[in-house]
Amino acid sequence: MPRYAITETAGRFVAGQTNTGVGTILTLTEKQAEHEVRLGSLRALDIKPAAKATKSEKAAAKPDAPEATE
Repeated sequence: MPRYAITETAGRFVAGQTNTGVGTILTLTEKQAEHEVRLGSLRALDIKPAAKATKSEKAAAKPDAPEATE
């Protein structure tokens, strides 16, 4: 299961558990942590940010797109 760290914006309770301090690690399912991550009370530790698609990848993703003409 993914791990999450409590942030300084968290209230007294985080994901149904008592907040024991900033930086405390919680092991939660993505569903359990979803709302708190949206609020900024939790920060995901195990999830790496997705890499942005390059221009060539974007073009390959849209093969039916009309080509630009001048």
